[in-house]
Amino acid sequence: MKQWVMAENTSHAVTIKETPIVMKFMMRLFNPLMRKQVRRGKARSVAGVILLHFTGRKTGKRYEIPVMKQSENGRLCVYTEAGWKVNLRGGADVEVTDMGVRTPMRAELMDDPDTMAGEMEDLIKRIGLKEARQRLGIVVHVDRPPTRAELAEAIRRRNLGIVFLTPL
Repeated sequence: MKQWVMAENTSHAVTIKETPIVMKFMMRLFNPLMRKQVRRGKARSVAGVILLHFTGRKTGKRYEIPVMKQSENGRLCVYTEAGWKVNLRGGADVEVTDMGVRTPMRAELMDDPDTMAGEMEDLIKRIGLKEARQRLGIVVHVDRPPTRAELAEAIRRRNLGIVFLTPL
């Protein structure tokens, strides 16, 4: 079955879908409930969601952010385009709540588009485009596998980063 389908009316070979405005609004609305459910370890209602706890580098503000966990080569990680990710540049000690259990971890931000493109290329080869589309919102607009350069350009446009989380 052909996996690569040419999309019409696009000037880019690859795009990464943006979270729809309605979904962003719903996430903001339900984040307090989501935080509560993750803290309590309510499995069915928050499958795949973890809380990331950290302190802002410059402001000292405490963050508790619900995010979707991913796995890259067996490593726990989070893909994000959110501005809070810069607090983790250069590494930071954080805590992660998963299923009601809070664990100290080390967070490392990878936000170099070329390096990330290599990771994304490996991911597509490993799990296939269909699964990558569901997990990361990758849309290929050409009838062939995307090149590393095309993936890097899409990552740059979306300002995407990967936060790798390692238990301490």
